[in-house]
Amino acid sequence: MKNTLNHVAFIMDGNNRWSKKNNYNKYNGYKKGANTLINLSNFIFDNTNAKYISAFALSKNNLSRSKNLISTLKKILSEFLNKVIEDKNKYDFNIKFIGDRKFLSKQINKKIDELEYFNKVHKKYLFIYINYSGKADIHQASLKYNNNHLKFDNLLMTKGIPDPDILIRTGGFKRLSDFLLYNLTFTELYFLKKFWPDLNKNDLSKIFINFDTIERKFGL
Repeated sequence: MKNTLNHVAFIMDGNNRWSKKNNYNKYNGYKKGANTLINLSNFIFDNTNAKYISAFALSKNNLSRSKNLISTLKKILSEFLNKVIEDKNKYDFNIKFIGDRKFLSKQINKKIDELEYFNKVHKKYLFIYINYSGKADIHQASLKYNNNHLKFDNLLMTKGIPDPDILIRTGGFKRLSDFLLYNLTFTELYFLKKFWPDLNKNDLSKIFINFDTIERKFGL
C-alpha cells in the first residue's frame, strides 16, 4: 500500500436493525455481529500491515437503553469471552477492552482480566470499547492534567494507541457518536449503509484500495 495502514477503527452500528430486517431476535443479531468482528479482524491482520483495530461496541449513552437489551448484550459478551478464551491459541492478536467496566458483573470482569492477561507474541491488538465516551475520556484526562501536568495524551484511555488511519461506520448514519473524539484528527472516514453483521471482506478490500489512492497531507 502507498499509504501506511496501521490502525482501522469501526463503529459497529446496525445490529438491532439487521435483526428486524432478517426476522431474528436481538440475541442472534448481536451474536452475528460479534462473529463478524472476529472474522474481519482476522482478515485485516492477515492481509494488511495493520497492527491495531478499534471497535466501538457499546457507548456510555447506550446504557440508557432498555434493561432487556443491556441484559442481552451482557449475555453476548459473556459468551464471546468464553469462546475467545477457549480458542485463544488460534488468534494471532491480543484482545483488550477500553471503557468503564463497573456495570459488568464480577464474573464477566474476571473473564476479561483472564483474556487480557494472555499476551500474544505477535504485537497486534483488537481494542473493544464498551461503556466508552470520547467526551468523558477527554474530561477525565483534563482533570488529571490540571493536577499532574503530564502529557495530555498519556492521560487518555487510548494512551499508547496510535490514531486510526481509517474509521468505518456501518448502519447508514454519518456521525461519530462520541467515539475517539480526540483521536480522529486526520482519520479517513467511511460511512456505509450496510448493517454491521453484513459487512464483509470484499467491503473492506474496496475501502483499503480507495484508502491507498488518497493523498494524505496531515495538515501540511
